[in-house]
Amino acid sequence: MDLAEVSRVEELMTSQPELQERVFTARELAYCYRRKRAGEHLAGRWAAKEAVLKSLGTGMGPRMEWTDIEVVNDRAGRPRVRLSGEVEVVARSLGMYSLELTLSHSAGLAVAHAVMVCHPSTPHDAPDRTTYTGEGDERHEA
Repeated sequence: MDLAEVSRVEELMTSQPELQERVFTARELAYCYRRKRAGEHLAGRWAAKEAVLKSLGTGMGPRMEWTDIEVVNDRAGRPRVRLSGEVEVVARSLGMYSLELTLSHSAGLAVAHAVMVCHPSTPHDAPDRTTYTGEGDERHEA
């Protein structure tokens, strides 16, 4: 789950326009700027990317790019997440087969909640408490 201030995201996008292309895909930017309140939609996608990273339990790791996480809408308008690059590699290594996302905007805030659904582990191969370091498939105790 993550919360983003709409005004803060708008200010960042205005003061550092190059940041837009580092954080958002062309499809995300096109979607947001077609909307009446583009700042709310940008903040929602910002919060969604943070929430996805939290659901992975890794934060932004080495070789990960913000654009490895793309928020798109299905035909019914529901937000969906498309993963690519290193973020997808990490998610798959954790057994992810689905990533559910909700977004909301209100009173100058955007909130996102991401839930990663993984294949169930059997008792003998349950994951240990480790932290992803971004170095291949290595894991280090937390």
